[in-house]
Amino acid sequence: MPVENIAEIQAYIEANKDKPEVSSYIGGFITSDRVNQFLEGEDGKKILQPRLDTYHSKGLESWKTNNLNKLVDEEVNKRFPKADPRDIALAKITSDFEAMKNEASRKDLTNKALKTAQEKKLPTDLIDYFVGNDEETTNKNLEKFIATMAAHDEAIKTEFAKGNSYTPPNGDKSALVGDEKARAEISKYMK
Repeated sequence: MPVENIAEIQAYIEANKDKPEVSSYIGGFITSDRVNQFLEGEDGKKILQPRLDTYHSKGLESWKTNNLNKLVDEEVNKRFPKADPRDIALAKITSDFEAMKNEASRKDLTNKALKTAQEKKLPTDLIDYFVGNDEETTNKNLEKFIATMAAHDEAIKTEFAKGNSYTPPNGDKSALVGDEKARAEISKYMK
């Protein structure tokens, strides 16, 4: 059949599609089984797939717009629950109380360390360096300081005892003997 005849047939069917004899003939061509068979074939899939993708994309975007933020917020709240204002206030009060307790404890430890330093005749201006987090640590720090000071004092005494002969810095003190000589040596270290 030449192509011209097909075009004529198509034109005739198009022009007379409302007539009962033509519509029944066309109806015989187009059945739901034939349409389904065509759609399940490769040619039908090529026509349907882009439309299905468009509908799926629109549906997914609509779902994201309507539901995704809510689901994300729910999950975030599950993992990181928002604190109740009462819980926040309680945490602040607890923190303030702990800070006051630590400050009072530090003052007590400082006072005890000052008392110990005064009893042992240690310099009190260094006490802040020896106060620890608790009484045990503070006492250990003070004991170490006392031991260090004692070792230092011993070293000075030993150094002083080594030199039996004393030469005064100027000639007019050469007459010093015995106790006076020792006093002059001590006064040299006391300056």
